[in-house]
Amino acid sequence: MVTAIWTVITFCLLIFIHELGHFLMAKKVGVTVHEFAIGMGPKIFQKQGKETLYSVRLLPIGGYVKLEGEDEESSSDGALCNKTPIQKFLVVIAGAVMNLILGFIIFVIIVSFKGAGTNVISEVIKDSPMEKAGFVQGDRIVKMEGEKKSSKISYYNDIVLFNMENNYGDAYITVKRADKEITKLVSPDEAQKTFGFKVSNLDKNPVSVVGAAFNEAVFMCRLAFLSFMWLFTGKVPVSSLSGPVGIVSTIGEASKTGVINVLYIMALISINLGIVNLFPLPALDGGRLVFIIIEMIRRKPVDSEVEGKIHFIGFALLLAFMLFVTYFDIQRIFG
Repeated sequence: MVTAIWTVITFCLLIFIHELGHFLMAKKVGVTVHEFAIGMGPKIFQKQGKETLYSVRLLPIGGYVKLEGEDEESSSDGALCNKTPIQKFLVVIAGAVMNLILGFIIFVIIVSFKGAGTNVISEVIKDSPMEKAGFVQGDRIVKMEGEKKSSKISYYNDIVLFNMENNYGDAYITVKRADKEITKLVSPDEAQKTFGFKVSNLDKNPVSVVGAAFNEAVFMCRLAFLSFMWLFTGKVPVSSLSGPVGIVSTIGEASKTGVINVLYIMALISINLGIVNLFPLPALDGGRLVFIIIEMIRRKPVDSEVEGKIHFIGFALLLAFMLFVTYFDIQRIFG
């Protein structure tokens, strides 16, 4: 029951925020919105506004805003198809932007309560590679450089991401000690792939909390792009992806360990939803953005019937892919 409640809250919130972005921007640029719907399937609640029908539907697995002239020709001044390319662009991108903003806001809440790892060493593990290299408590890590990767370090997340991109290999680690910079080559422990140190927690004042929350959001964005790059290059198997079933399972596990962990999963999903929606694939917001960019270059829109067919095919392929991913979710959970 707890898993079901948190799952519905998470899905509904993420869908609502995404569609709210489209809705508010559409209203801002004068597009007629016929319906604002949360969920899919039969209606369980509806209220007719002055112009827009607001509805809640049975299945909390999607939502939409129905815009005049979105997928068809219209002579109305309030039709999306009659707006400028820039106005169309803003309406389409607004949903993903709202998901990214929501992720950041959730991280502000998380960091306010839990804090965040800094780049200051609080403890050097005895006999670790860091101790052998001469690093001590209080050193501030400012840069890490590997064979093909170099990163400035401001938070612990930057260290985590560097190690992932550097394949947990050798690194030149630069620290600030007093007013001096010290650089040492460190080889991670062969068994655990760690350097052997801990970092201090954030001093939680409003400025540092906002800064750390922004870093968390950027870290998730970069991690999402890195994950998809690994997916396309074969470093990560497709079977590792999670669909709705896997997300429900993850939310259920997080709910057993506290609200903060559920919020963390919620922020992670929100940011990933925002990024994935911007991928230039038919049926996604990113696919629609491609057609808008083509319109900007050609100085005239692509035929709406052609665009509609492409999005329909893309939507069908997306559903097929979701079923494919769901199969692996079920295997992981019950296999």
